[in-house]
Amino acid sequence: MSLPQARIEGSLLGTMAGDSLGGQVEAQTLGQLRQRYADESAFLALQPGPYGAATEMTAAVAVSLARFPEFNPADLAAEIVRTATARRRYGHGTMIAIERLRAGESWKNAGTAAGGRTSFGNGAAVRSGPVALVYAEDAETMRWVAEEAAAITHSHALAAEGAVLHAAAVGLAALGGRREVDPAQFLLTVGAEAGMREYRSRYESAARLVERDAKAQHVVEMLGNGRSALGSVVTAAYCFACHPDDFERAIAKALSLGGNASSIAAMTGAISGARVGVKGVPQRWVEKLERATLSPERLHTIAADLASAARRIEKS
Repeated sequence: MSLPQARIEGSLLGTMAGDSLGGQVEAQTLGQLRQRYADESAFLALQPGPYGAATEMTAAVAVSLARFPEFNPADLAAEIVRTATARRRYGHGTMIAIERLRAGESWKNAGTAAGGRTSFGNGAAVRSGPVALVYAEDAETMRWVAEEAAAITHSHALAAEGAVLHAAAVGLAALGGRREVDPAQFLLTVGAEAGMREYRSRYESAARLVERDAKAQHVVEMLGNGRSALGSVVTAAYCFACHPDDFERAIAKALSLGGNASSIAAMTGAISGARVGVKGVPQRWVEKLERATLSPERLHTIAADLASAARRIEKS
């Protein structure tokens, strides 16, 4: 059964809210955050700033999947290139791949730079939520689409696996309905989808951390707060699991960890929004979100198109 539009829109809007709030504390250290914010609840007073690459790329994936729910990599590559704005906090590896696409490189090769170098950053992971919004109940297809979509800019195994696992977290949260979430079990269930030991062990660590309300320093040491997929995807799932039914507290948890806050909060927002739906994203934040090429209103339309595409897949 395809997901309700409210959960699809909640995930897209949650991505934008987390991304826009995360940009306000991007690259700050835990020490800097401790000086400026008395405790985790202090982050709830933050106002969203401009949205970033996570929002732009997530929308691109959603738009392309709405047109081609069976997945069309050439169309997705073209949509990413068409909508990418360098000032929106794109990672270095992602921008290299986008520039290669703009220069005429095939989507099959753009994710591999000269000398065979590939990026293990989180750029592919942060945009993979919409894959789950179409294929939440088809784990095999979801994995394939997430991997293929990731490879357009990130062909490194860790980056592709991060995209799969973030999609798995979004899908699991979206399918939960009104059932209570067991935080540790949520993390272990997502981790069981990992094909790489590096990820499985981090989800196991995250499950232990969530059970004892760990300090920010310990979370960062164990899970990471950086730009790599391995150092951010599990962290975002952990932030959601700490507050599975409270969008703003999950986002506050992500913001309190500093580092690559825009990506981690965007992924946290994607998971949490899929769980609580569009009405669970605080209106005071929605009202302050940027209205530019993308906006909450535009995401509403994209969500409707994506919901329609998911229904077509279900009937086919």
